[in-house]
Amino acid sequence: MDLRVTKLFDNRRSAALGKVAPTDDVPVGFMVLATCPLILWLLDGTVAGFASALLIIALFGVGLLCLSVGQKAHVAYDMAEIAARPKIPFKLIGSAIIALVVGLLASTKIMVPAVPTVIALSIFILCLISFGLDPMRDKGMDNPVAKLRILNTDLYQTFDDRCEALLFALVGLEDDDLYERTRVSVNKIMGLLATIDVSTPTLRRIAPTVSKLLDKIETEVAALTDQPDRQITPFQRRKFLIKIQTLVDTFETRARERGIGAGRDNFELQTDLLFTRMNRYRAA
Repeated sequence: MDLRVTKLFDNRRSAALGKVAPTDDVPVGFMVLATCPLILWLLDGTVAGFASALLIIALFGVGLLCLSVGQKAHVAYDMAEIAARPKIPFKLIGSAIIALVVGLLASTKIMVPAVPTVIALSIFILCLISFGLDPMRDKGMDNPVAKLRILNTDLYQTFDDRCEALLFALVGLEDDDLYERTRVSVNKIMGLLATIDVSTPTLRRIAPTVSKLLDKIETEVAALTDQPDRQITPFQRRKFLIKIQTLVDTFETRARERGIGAGRDNFELQTDLLFTRMNRYRAA
């Protein structure tokens, strides 16, 4: 118990400050069983007693829900490298509701007001010790390297989603060779981007170029798929593939000139690119 209190209130290890993981294996739902005998005090055979019991059960359920939501939010906060503090302190609210419920139940049998108040405060403190406080500050926001890594990862995922979307648009043409050759070109782009260290500003520096490239490819795909009955001529097909290949080859050349693979020899870069392409091919 002393250790839990230390974790709660120690400024260097407090769960509220994100220094330690909150207890994520406490069966919050089973806490309702703890109040069942006390709720029986309200069932005195009257309508008022029955209504009071329902109200207490509903209030207790709200408290448990707040604790559960707050606990999940705290676990997610602890697992994230960068996270903002919760806007609503659900665990604190849930603990207060649970303490209020127990205090109200105690007041039905104990006529001295001070005793139910002490019981309620004790329950509130025990809930805080058991579940901890909600995180009270943002985590990782002052780490520029971590922020850059998160931003670059999201940026890479955005480009990957756009590539998957344009490939999906080609499925309706029912041209396996066209789809496969386009997918190889797209994998070449994403494979090259995957060689970039996400902790460096390289990806964000070339992001406008990548975005323009994908805009052009999407335009070509849209022009191809907008044909009546989706029937394309051999000339249109050949023209599309030549444009895509030219765009991708030009991008690869210019991307390398702008610093992709800086500090790495050509053999290492080509090997990394090859394995990235192979992995994307298997995933597809």
